[in-house]
Amino acid sequence: MSRVTTRNPNPAPHSEEELLEQWDFLDRLVERQAAQLRAGIQDTEEVDEPAIGLAEVESLRREVARLRSDLRAAQAARETAEAELRRSGEALINLTASRRNLDEEERSRERGRALEREAATWRERAETAERALGAHDLRAREEAAELRRRLVAAEAGRRRAEQEQAEALEALTKSVLEIDSLRAQLTAAAQHGFWHFRRR
Repeated sequence: MSRVTTRNPNPAPHSEEELLEQWDFLDRLVERQAAQLRAGIQDTEEVDEPAIGLAEVESLRREVARLRSDLRAAQAARETAEAELRRSGEALINLTASRRNLDEEERSRERGRALEREAATWRERAETAERALGAHDLRAREEAAELRRRLVAAEAGRRRAEQEQAEALEALTKSVLEIDSLRAQLTAAAQHGFWHFRRR
């Protein structure tokens, strides 16, 4: 019966399939050697080597426990990576929706420009009416007052449109920054690989 060889102090990372294979192999080896110790049996092909000791059996059991821990860590890393992929996918969907909102934001700008043109028209008409006040025309005074009211309303509408446009642009900027951050995190995770985790 052969002895257990010394492990590499810095083993390379194992894939999940390799961990499962090592786990099964060591489980079978530990059970076989423990049974041989209890029965006092040695491998007939290696009669010159002493039987494995209880300390070596315990070492094998510790190795099995370590591999189980590695497997659990690998599974946790995979679940974390999958969750990150899901979050990134959702963020990309949100980014697509935000980009669709660009059209609405452009329409809002156009409405603002139209309101400003309308305000300029009313302002010009108000100035014309004010010049007519020199003749003390009552109807001109009434029209000027109405034009002023319309001008105030038009400018209030323009200010509201500008505020809505600024809020929409701020929300879009925040969405783009958040997506860029998530993409950078996902790229970093992909470069390091999902199975490269630190051994304890």
